[in-house]
Amino acid sequence: MIALFLASAFLFPVSADSQVFSFKEIEAKVREFRTLLDQAGSNGTRFWTRLDSSKRPHKLYVGDGFINADDEAKENFIELFSRFLAGHPEKNMLIDIYDASTSNLIGEYGFGGFRLFPPK
Repeated sequence: MIALFLASAFLFPVSADSQVFSFKEIEAKVREFRTLLDQAGSNGTRFWTRLDSSKRPHKLYVGDGFINADDEAKENFIELFSRFLAGHPEKNMLIDIYDASTSNLIGEYGFGGFRLFPPK
């Protein structure tokens, strides 16, 4: 029975909802991400203040806007930032999240998704 299930899985794969992007569409989407991130930066809603991309995972320093936002807004922002760093609308980059005012690690975005650590 298990062998039959496995065989049918390989013979009749489930179609995914992933999109196929052309290079121009990818560039346009990444430019859109950049515009949104610029608006959320130091001169905007202060969701982020700086990025250290010298090592992996990237270190993203977040500001007051991020700290005071609701959980859904935080997760959406980090996912957008991750896709911008990856340079593709369907790929993600690993990010460590730091509080810009204290330089403390406060969360991460990676293979397990978005996670904020409990306050110390």
